[in-house]
Amino acid sequence: MDRTADSPEHVPSVAVVGGGISGLTTALRLLTARDSASQDSASQGLAPAGVQVTVYESAPRLGGCLSRTELGGLLPGGADEGAEASLHRRPETRELMEELGLTPVHPSTAHGSRILTDHGLRAIPRGTLMGVPGDPRALAEVLSPEGVARVAEETLTPPQDGDVSCGGFLASRLGDEVVDTLIDPLIGGVYAGRCRELSLAATVPALLPAAQQGTPVLETVREVLASRAQTQGASIPGASGGNGQPPVFCSLRGGISGLIPALADRLTALGACIRTGTGVREIRAGRPSGEARPAVRTQAGWEQYDHVVLAVPAWAAAGLLREADPRTAELLSGIGYASSAVITAVLDDAGTDALSGSGYLVPPVRGSLVKASTFSSNKWPWLAAELPAGRHVVRMSVGRLGDTAWQQCDDAALIEAALAEWREATGQEAAVVHAEVRRWERALPQYAPGHAELAAALTASTSAGLSLAGSYLEGVGIPACISRARATAQRVLADLSSTILTKEHA
Repeated sequence: MDRTADSPEHVPSVAVVGGGISGLTTALRLLTARDSASQDSASQGLAPAGVQVTVYESAPRLGGCLSRTELGGLLPGGADEGAEASLHRRPETRELMEELGLTPVHPSTAHGSRILTDHGLRAIPRGTLMGVPGDPRALAEVLSPEGVARVAEETLTPPQDGDVSCGGFLASRLGDEVVDTLIDPLIGGVYAGRCRELSLAATVPALLPAAQQGTPVLETVREVLASRAQTQGASIPGASGGNGQPPVFCSLRGGISGLIPALADRLTALGACIRTGTGVREIRAGRPSGEARPAVRTQAGWEQYDHVVLAVPAWAAAGLLREADPRTAELLSGIGYASSAVITAVLDDAGTDALSGSGYLVPPVRGSLVKASTFSSNKWPWLAAELPAGRHVVRMSVGRLGDTAWQQCDDAALIEAALAEWREATGQEAAVVHAEVRRWERALPQYAPGHAELAAALTASTSAGLSLAGSYLEGVGIPACISRARATAQRVLADLSSTILTKEHA
């Protein structure tokens, strides 16, 4: 396919490779921006007709890590089997829901998240920033007296340039116990990684000044909490607003994955072409002069476009760009990924009194298979309302960076092992009505120290006519993906405008 770029009626065309939340939101922004662009086509450089957008998705379905299950027919309306919520305090997801005519739902305020300790499940301490306290006394229920004392006796370290290891820095300041027991399951759990290998700037950016200036962490946390500032990292899993505070998370009835069909319907109505089950095998870059246009190769052959957006994982983008843009491919290859799995179970007669809380986290130092569990029907009122009395839905997450033994287990063995740990942690012996496994291979990017600089280098390095979007750039959460998608769409439109103006004045 070759859309003639020099014809007067030429409409700029964009290929979006990847049909997850990043790719679909990029496509939406490209199409909904055309009205404002056409209002001032002389300055914007875009034809009144806007752009033509084609979305390529190799899988038979859209959505990527936003996926739903009917739990063996027990929940026809569906529930999430991947990401299950979005941060409410960031506006991007709420704005997208409103644009798509969707109504957000929020977690129950009657339940809180806990952490597994040597003394059983304990409430995650309040008054912390991703487990880092302003007042060490808040940690008394989860740390030993020696651990609390070590936190209180913060050891100042010399100012450091640039980014640092989140876990390494906090261990040097506050001790190993608080990092291993509380901070690692909170921060590392978001990425299925290890907080000692993750970037402080990417995970808890509010604490970076303490590292760079050599000032106290405890004091910084108190200041942040007092000003009610929010970091860009994820909040405590399972937490919800209380005492008049806005909720931490939002979702949709039926699951946050409901964003995907709504996006697909809107894109189709706007004229986008969505091609599922169509893998892109190779990318050809354009030339800055515009004499050669970028193109994608599928099983059907090469197809030319004015711009190509890669909204796939970093490792997949690296493979596609190895020949066309080796420098960018090399940078992309440096981003590590972790695999994980979610076991979802429907339990009968669990007992609402005994099954309290919204879930729990497990410190990696315990050596457990299960790293976290969500009591989904406690957490989400809409889900509880769709279940018969006495039935509950729970999720168990497994998989951290470097853990591979679980990947050798078949689904039945994985379910059995995860449920055994869950029963030991909760004391529950409820009957299992249904259980299933959803594996997510190389799904969670790892934000190593210096990641922000790497993301900036990637944005700057791409060849003419190519752009990048995805969770490996500016955040793994849904709001961060939407934010990057919006920015990517604006860069694409600016590139198309520049190209058209150049041709008009040639």
